[in-house]
Amino acid sequence: MTYNSILKKLSAFRLGGLFVFVSIVSPLITETRAQDAGALLNVLVKKGVVSDQEAEEIRTELAAESAAAVIQTVSGGKSTTGIAFSGRIQAQYAGLGTDVENAAKNPPGVNHFFLRRIYFGAKATIGANWTANFNYDFAGTNFDKAYLEWAGNIGGAPFAFDIGLRKVNFGYEEYTSSGNLKAIERSGATRYFVEDNNGRRLGAGSYRVGIFADYNPQAFAGKITGFFAGLAITNPERAVKAGNDGNLNDSSYAGDKNNNSPAYWVNVGYSGRSGDFKYLAGLAAGYLPDQGGAGNTSLGAGGDITDFSAYIDMSIGRFQIAAEYLFAKVAGAKTPWVAADQPDNTIKGFWIQPTLMVTDSLELVGRYSYTDTDKRGIRVSDGIRKASGANNGNLLDEYYLGINYYVLGNDLKFQVGYVGGKTGDTGPRPRETVSGIRSQVQVNF
Repeated sequence: MTYNSILKKLSAFRLGGLFVFVSIVSPLITETRAQDAGALLNVLVKKGVVSDQEAEEIRTELAAESAAAVIQTVSGGKSTTGIAFSGRIQAQYAGLGTDVENAAKNPPGVNHFFLRRIYFGAKATIGANWTANFNYDFAGTNFDKAYLEWAGNIGGAPFAFDIGLRKVNFGYEEYTSSGNLKAIERSGATRYFVEDNNGRRLGAGSYRVGIFADYNPQAFAGKITGFFAGLAITNPERAVKAGNDGNLNDSSYAGDKNNNSPAYWVNVGYSGRSGDFKYLAGLAAGYLPDQGGAGNTSLGAGGDITDFSAYIDMSIGRFQIAAEYLFAKVAGAKTPWVAADQPDNTIKGFWIQPTLMVTDSLELVGRYSYTDTDKRGIRVSDGIRKASGANNGNLLDEYYLGINYYVLGNDLKFQVGYVGGKTGDTGPRPRETVSGIRSQVQVNF
């Protein structure tokens, strides 16, 4: 029995010597459609006006009409069948000092509170298999994602196809959501490989605009067991910014003769479980033509990048350990710190991160990372976010020891840790050492 048929029944029903007409009851039920109509329906059940089953049908109909009204209000698309909003706020404090070997004066330290991320996103369901996804960071004034996705089964196998801006499946720590990071910030090795090319870092991962195909993506996310794989064809340059100001990082940038050769990405892996033991392991690779020059202004002028990643994430009980090895070959790219007779850079790095849940809410975290740039150059600021760095080294050791306190899982958590790092093998250049405290509070909604 539907809502309208119940109203017709009420219009002819005699209750306590009074007729309850639809003109009286209908506005009462209509007013509660956006709220909980349970109390009114319970009274009607007790009086024998409607049965339990009829009352449940009314609740279902009211819920459906309320959801449809919300979608109609917030969406102009007639084919939109669902919409969900999400957000994330991360507030950090960084107290980091830099010590330069034999320096008369060290670079200024950092002692500051700041908003690391302010995300707001939406996911709209369009028809049976299509969704539109975007997430924007108001703190960084850049996109975290903006793409159209088709997800479904092809021949009984689960696939997802994305068109737009998102992260490529390279760099396990980089692809891990910022809301799930155990050590607040990503490791020095990950940052050097995937963040913007500043003349030292490679920019060989993270955000790209292109076409992405993923087989069994839930296994790649570690939510189910099984084999997973992915392919992507993207623009070669890293892109996150909104607008079209002619800058390489603009998501609307149309390209030019220097960077119109696409980049290619592939990843494969397996997620498994045996009793209390869970594991995920995989391999990833990318080819980025003409992206290895000294900074974004040199892109398109030679220096093809070929990069590889091997990673594993294992847990048993309250203990978890994750690790990744990163490798890149930069062909023929000249930077101010590479010898004239050195044709290529062979860059290597790795990170390892054990964690232990001491209680249901308290977690201990440790991480160590190492980066060897093969004379391309690295500063402590390239690997440790917000640190001050002025001199180019060749190696970087980075470490982190911290505590996480989960109030409501990742939806509300507090993190604090000790951060350290040191450049090495610098030849005549002085070594730099960074040490200090980083903390963060996070809210997901």
